[in-house]
Amino acid sequence: MVDHYGTVRGSLQAGAVTYFAFLSFFPVLALGFFVVGQVSKLFDGADDALAEALEQLLPGIVGDDPGEMSVETFQSAAAVAGIIGLVGVVYAGLGWLSAMREALVVVFELPQREQPNFVLGKLRDLVSLAVIGTTLVLSVAVTGFVSGFAGDLLAWIGLDQELAPLLELMTYVLGFGANMLLFFTLFKLLAQPHAPNRALWGGALLGAVGFEVLKRISFLLLAATQESEAFQVFGIALILLVWINYFSRVVMYAAAWAHTAPEARAVRDREALDADRSDLAMKELAHVQLRETPEGGHGSRVDPKVAFAAGGASMLGLVALVRRRKEKP
Repeated sequence: MVDHYGTVRGSLQAGAVTYFAFLSFFPVLALGFFVVGQVSKLFDGADDALAEALEQLLPGIVGDDPGEMSVETFQSAAAVAGIIGLVGVVYAGLGWLSAMREALVVVFELPQREQPNFVLGKLRDLVSLAVIGTTLVLSVAVTGFVSGFAGDLLAWIGLDQELAPLLELMTYVLGFGANMLLFFTLFKLLAQPHAPNRALWGGALLGAVGFEVLKRISFLLLAATQESEAFQVFGIALILLVWINYFSRVVMYAAAWAHTAPEARAVRDREALDADRSDLAMKELAHVQLRETPEGGHGSRVDPKVAFAAGGASMLGLVALVRRRKEKP
């Protein structure tokens, strides 16, 4: 996996993704608070639940401590930022989506596909962005909702408050599962690799683990960044940029793991073998056609043995081609 990551220049691919991800972060955050602001009119405490989930997702970046982005800043401007955030999400999000797709295509070593026309391409990207965004929102919302309303949930289902730690453990499990779903969606929807789902889920598992580790060590990362002179100039933007870059690297490592999994290698080996068989069958058929010899005025005659061999080779090529198409996920 590590060798493949270096071969495809995974860090370089992550750098390209980081640029557009950084641009889309603030519009996404503003839009998120706008949506939650509307939801909070129906459910009290939704703002606090979102704030807590964001603090868990981006520890040391979003919070109330000095040098961190206060959630109240976004909440106060959420109404105005809703429309602006939507426009920013569409613009920056589509750029991020395109960069992420190109990076994953390189990591999965896929051939460049024919691009649809501009309108269809943007519509396809909008649908993909909506699906990925919904998955990400659910990942944050589930964690924030369960942790923020743990006591109310226990009271609602009639359980003792002493079971709150168990419910909190379930919160982490649900969040971890949502993270796995996010990585799997990125692989399946953007790259569409020729790899079985088992390999993709394995990469998603590694990505979710790496994502959780990244969140746990964020304080160390932030402490190291704050000591640099550049932090005095760029402040929290530099920390956010570093964090996004490391997350993008986690995505590339997870994709490299999925691509180099034994199941994925087996599929590629079978596809290569079927392609060789198909090419051999076509060459045999062309060779038989060249050996046709005309006799008098009665057209051409082919040796029955040669005709039988050609038919067998053609059938072998057809079976290999059909099998290859069926094995593609």
